Amino acid sequence: MPKQIFGIDSTVTSLNRAFNDQSPANSVYNNQVTQATAVGANQFALTFGAGYTSMTEDALSTKILGNLGVLPNAGLQAAVKDYLVSVGKANVGIVALQLADILAGLETATGDQAAFNAAALAWNNEVTASYTYSANPANTSASPVGPTDTQVTGVTLSLTSGDDFVSPAASEAKFKTTGNNDTILATTAGFLSATDVVDGGAGVDTLKATLAAAATVAPTLQNIEKVFVTAGAGAKFTASGATGLTELWVDAAGGAAEFSGVNLATTVGVQNSVAGGVLKVGFSGATGAADSASIVLADATGNDDVQVTAIETLNVKSTAGTVAATTVNNAKITADLAEKIVITGDQGLTTTVTGANVTSIDASALTKALGLTFATTGSTAVSITGGVGADTFTINDASGAKVTLVGGDGADTVTIGAYNAHKITLGAGADTVNVGGLAGAAAKDLDISTAAKLASSAIEVTDFVSGTDVIKLTAAAATVKATPTGTELANIAASSSLLTAAQLAATTAGTNKAIAFQFGADTYILVTDLATPGLDANDSLIKLTGVTTLADASWTSA
Repeated sequence: MPKQIFGIDSTVTSLNRAFNDQSPANSVYNNQVTQATAVGANQFALTFGAGYTSMTEDALSTKILGNLGVLPNAGLQAAVKDYLVSVGKANVGIVALQLADILAGLETATGDQAAFNAAALAWNNEVTASYTYSANPANTSASPVGPTDTQVTGVTLSLTSGDDFVSPAASEAKFKTTGNNDTILATTAGFLSATDVVDGGAGVDTLKATLAAAATVAPTLQNIEKVFVTAGAGAKFTASGATGLTELWVDAAGGAAEFSGVNLATTVGVQNSVAGGVLKVGFSGATGAADSASIVLADATGNDDVQVTAIETLNVKSTAGTVAATTVNNAKITADLAEKIVITGDQGLTTTVTGANVTSIDASALTKALGLTFATTGSTAVSITGGVGADTFTINDASGAKVTLVGGDGADTVTIGAYNAHKITLGAGADTVNVGGLAGAAAKDLDISTAAKLASSAIEVTDFVSGTDVIKLTAAAATVKATPTGTELANIAASSSLLTAAQLAATTAGTNKAIAFQFGADTYILVTDLATPGLDANDSLIKLTGVTTLADASWTSA
């Protein structure tokens, strides 16, 4: 609903929600209103924000925008951070108030700002409910932290097999919604139809519906914030007639289902899935070159295939559902135009990402383990970033695209080919790197024309810790470790250039061998091919940056 709270009441409520995600007790709220009335909204905002200036601008931006309900949005988060740097953290209270006021006015915005319609609706509902809580003398303590802390359960209504008209103005109680959080049920297949008109009114209202197999349903929904669909195989739900929808879920997925006409600001989710299925999602308004959308996986263990079209940035959140105690979601993500996949959440995720245009997969904000399978397409470089869990990366690089991978913390496992001079950065934890296809016809050729070009054609591994991490090398033809003498290694290390060192290493090792040697401040592993003695283009070179001594147990060759 549009903004309902104004003036000092809006100032005090908005600041409490933006900074604390909480509604103060009635006595605290009244004291704050008195103070704000005396000094004015801006001065009160400055005073309120002063308690948070020990935080960095980056952390403040994330905190405020998160509490406003507009994250993930990397561009907006960075812009607000930069703005705080520009105006100074001392003004963070005023900045928070400005952002809250701007968001409150975006319920019916058009153009690029239409992406904030649902967030604006949710924010206005939150501020209204928060004010209602704090203004009630019976509330002698602050509410729990969280965006749903002030929700009040409303009525539960059921649709029928006929044409239903549900609204706050309905004359019959069985069709009358309230200003609280109502639930509308259509759990019998066929009871939700295109002729139904459902208006939830104020509050955060939920529709739960079951769709028959192959059914297409396009109801008119107003002020229904959450929809949960249990869909038969081939069922289609069209959301083009829904206004104010913030979440659209397929519940207990199995078979194939389709959502169409979904607003870009609406989060699409898969919940409590064990059988697996295909969910096709089509967003309305996805016609630009930088469209962003969000999906959520919650107790989705059935290896569902979520297929999203015409979206350039896809945000994927892995979290818990309402039924199972799952700690790892399992789903495929197929996105035809996606260039960037951002993975967040507090539950593990095992996923295969498929997309011909993907150039970035960023899971740095995922707090549990990621199991990622991804195949590059074409020659466009791809960056992949893991989080803090024990991540597993299985990368098919047969297209020849260069991969820059940052594993992050945790005991990560990286499996990748030798089709390009990839850059791999490890982190804390006992990591394992598997590199296959070395020294073969399909591996990236070494450029042995100069030392600099040789260095640029090597696969580089950074943050490798000898004795803790392990690198396992597999060549196109089975290889064994060379056993150079100490004198031979010293001669290699004393070479005048990397090219000279590699040439001497190749001669020392012989064909179809793997030899580790130090040059400068780094350790290199050269894998020679089967056919040609000496250093040649079909050999492969691995650089372990900053490693001066490599334990024999820290690398294998096969």
